[in-house]
Amino acid sequence: MISSPIVAAVTPFDERGVVDYAALGDYLDLLIEAGVQSLLVNGTTGEFPSMSLVERREVVDFCRQRWPRRLIAHVGASAVGDTETLIQAANDCADALAVITPYFFADAPEAGIGEFFECALASARKPVLLYNFPRHTQNSLAPALVTRLSAKLPLLWGVKDSGKDLSITQEFKARCPRLRVFVGDDRIGIRVAELGIDGVVTGAGGPVPELPLGIAAAVGRGDVVAARHLQATFDCYSDARKAMPLTDIAFVKAALAARLPGFPPHVRPPLVTASAEQCQSIRTFMRDNMINKLSPF
Repeated sequence: MISSPIVAAVTPFDERGVVDYAALGDYLDLLIEAGVQSLLVNGTTGEFPSMSLVERREVVDFCRQRWPRRLIAHVGASAVGDTETLIQAANDCADALAVITPYFFADAPEAGIGEFFECALASARKPVLLYNFPRHTQNSLAPALVTRLSAKLPLLWGVKDSGKDLSITQEFKARCPRLRVFVGDDRIGIRVAELGIDGVVTGAGGPVPELPLGIAAAVGRGDVVAARHLQATFDCYSDARKAMPLTDIAFVKAALAARLPGFPPHVRPPLVTASAEQCQSIRTFMRDNMINKLSPF
């Protein structure tokens, strides 16, 4: 029942670095109004490495209370025990779980990565999405390993691949067709059918959710012209994001501030918040190039 696009949510922080639940509620309302059906919380876009286990549990609980649709809780951590703790909490409220490849120990043996997942997921009671993001974890999730895990873990239902190698993305699906495969690339939405995958997960697209939703809807009804137009607009947004000397997360929060008055642009260290000048530049870009083009699909 998880539908594409999945939006990976930011975690708003106030100027003290405390989770801003009022802003998070406003953000969820924006996504609901846009028509988002599937939400992932505490992912990379949500700055999970900077959050305590208590904060991560509280964010999931808050989102469950405010989010009426499908909720995916990312529960990955570098320690098996921490992942188990987050799984046990999310089992009671999330619709599905996402677990990133273990990190810090770079180039870990494939057998060790497999053992990590088997141990951590033993207590899972909800469908599980494995999360491949080798740029950050320094460990790749091999398609052959996913195939073996799929045979051992009946609740394994999919893969989110942010590895940027589309041949590997397609191999996940080819080796294990029963799994749903999503790609973390905002430029791929128009190509999901061509690639033979199931959809996209967008984090950077959170401020403009109407675009990935509109692309998916246009592709679904076979409207190539509309899909291309919407993808070109989304690519314009992505180009602006990449041209700004900021992390994607800092850009996204500043872009959200352009749509939601009072939304805090703050990120936690080691990330750096957009400066006042950068926020103004992003606000101008959003006003002149995005907001007037956005409408529910």
